[in-house]
Amino acid sequence: MKKIISLLLVVTLAFGAAIPVCAKSGSAAPAVTAAGTPDGLRAAVTCEYPIIFVTGIGQTWSHLVDENGNYKANSKSDLWNYNLFDREEDPIDYNLFYPDSNAFKNPKVLFATFRLLGEIVLTLTIKRNCISKKDVSTIFSGVMSRNIIDENGKLPPDVEDCSRPFPISEYNDIDLENFYFSIPCQSIVQEIGAENIFCFYHSAFSYLYNDADDLDKFINEAVLGKYSDADKVVLIPMSMGATVVNAYLDRYGSKGQVARVVSIVGAWNGSDVIADLVEGKFAANAPELLYNGALLDAIDEPWNYVANIALRILPKRTLRGVIDTLVSAIVESIILPTPSMLALMPGERYAAVEQKLLMDSKYDKVRAQAREYNKAQLNLIPRLQQLQANGTEFYFICGYGFEFGGGGGGYEYFRFMETSPTTNSDEIIQISSTAPGATYAPAGQTLGKTGEYVSPDGSIDLSTSFAPERTWCFFEQKHELEFNNTALRLALDISTGRVKNVRDSADTYPQFNQSRNAKALLRGDVTYLTRLQDFIDANKNDPSKAQDVALAQDALDQCYAMLDRTHNDREADDAVIENAYQTLIKIGLEQAPVEEEPSAFMQFLTKVLKKLNDRVYDTFGAAGFRDKFFR
Repeated sequence: MKKIISLLLVVTLAFGAAIPVCAKSGSAAPAVTAAGTPDGLRAAVTCEYPIIFVTGIGQTWSHLVDENGNYKANSKSDLWNYNLFDREEDPIDYNLFYPDSNAFKNPKVLFATFRLLGEIVLTLTIKRNCISKKDVSTIFSGVMSRNIIDENGKLPPDVEDCSRPFPISEYNDIDLENFYFSIPCQSIVQEIGAENIFCFYHSAFSYLYNDADDLDKFINEAVLGKYSDADKVVLIPMSMGATVVNAYLDRYGSKGQVARVVSIVGAWNGSDVIADLVEGKFAANAPELLYNGALLDAIDEPWNYVANIALRILPKRTLRGVIDTLVSAIVESIILPTPSMLALMPGERYAAVEQKLLMDSKYDKVRAQAREYNKAQLNLIPRLQQLQANGTEFYFICGYGFEFGGGGGGYEYFRFMETSPTTNSDEIIQISSTAPGATYAPAGQTLGKTGEYVSPDGSIDLSTSFAPERTWCFFEQKHELEFNNTALRLALDISTGRVKNVRDSADTYPQFNQSRNAKALLRGDVTYLTRLQDFIDANKNDPSKAQDVALAQDALDQCYAMLDRTHNDREADDAVIENAYQTLIKIGLEQAPVEEEPSAFMQFLTKVLKKLNDRVYDTFGAAGFRDKFFR
């Protein structure tokens, strides 16, 4: 399912940190502490400045509301309305996208859908692109209407204002669970105090400088004006949140109200994935990926081979025309009218896009904001240097070591983008954006140099970056860096002043570290940790369960010890997490996965279709059937 979602992400331009789509229920998860037990904490720290998370796409939550501002209850009869809490009367939660199935009740959308079906049939029949961009735009705009802003940058009135102008200590149960579900930092918050932690939520689709104005208001009227006696704040932008912070600093940085900025995989200079998509630029090997790769990854055997062969009904030129029409329609529907989306393009690539796509008078307001932000992007390093000279400290936490979509994290379709083979990224954002100014070789290659600030694999050089002494990198870390508890702990240790630079913290936090994915231990309220602990608590006095309790305790201790280690070892860490899973199986809390043996017929069919697919590829290559005979 995630691979299908990633395909949609490519088409719809959303990259965020993760899109939570799995079910959860109950209240916020018990804390996972650094000290290795539920009750043991590192020493509490005095929080000099209030800390504000500025969310990325994957951390923003909201609800649908009625005309009185009350949450709309979830209706299980609505197609696509999934309820993350699985309770009938809970409000609808959504993150990034909220597809509106009711759009098909609109005659305009319904007629466009029927026309599109006819256009698809005609395209397959005459082998020419007959897809109407207007029909695609009508359907997409209808289905995604709750994410499309008006000319003033406002979302539809039934989409809740997601601001929370108070610390997380005052969040209701649903909001607190959403916060920890997306940013699992419970143990560290206990050390700092939830009353010192705030979260600035914003829509992924907005007028970016409206968000900057709102952040300034949030800082002054909520945080400093009501909940803190401090005169400054610490900002922790995550992913897309860096564009909001960048715009805020561009407009309000001279006020000197930010003590520190601690960036977590921040898109300070956008992502080439976005520019490639908007400009319709695909990798040289995109035909090979499409004709003998994409469908093989997305669909189970043996039907992936059937789909792969059927794809060749269309000539390569026709198929490219269909893809260009679909992408162009979606870009024009939701990206070009949205300054926050345009801000995700690298600054040096914006001018070409504006000249080609944004000169129509209908884009006047959008273009004004996009130009303002583009100017801030192009002047990024000098601005940050000036802000730093005036007292604002900047820190950067990044992932590297992947081509776009190269980490197998469900974003494989980003490999289609032109710059994928030449980048070095966290799958989604290149290292020169998350660590502004960093130099890199393509992932898996080397710069041919060694020395201070050069990664152990030789692929990135931080000496050219804005803050080499305040930048930490995790090798082969996917963009979902919030599930690397070492990275989150580092961010909050920086925020409280425990960590000042890479030299002083080298023993605890090496500048070049390995990745970690502790999602199974951290996300939600039913984690491996809570299940093991609940089992121990329920059976510790039962002699017949003594052996199982000992197994559970040993697995739990290993997990806490691993989470306490800040020198990550991906292979060893994964082994600890796998051991916890196997322990759950041994003590009867989890069933061992059983792979059903395909029937003899299905095995035969799979073998035949694979051979046929391979023969077709050998014969026709990365092209349609007709391309071999009509060039």
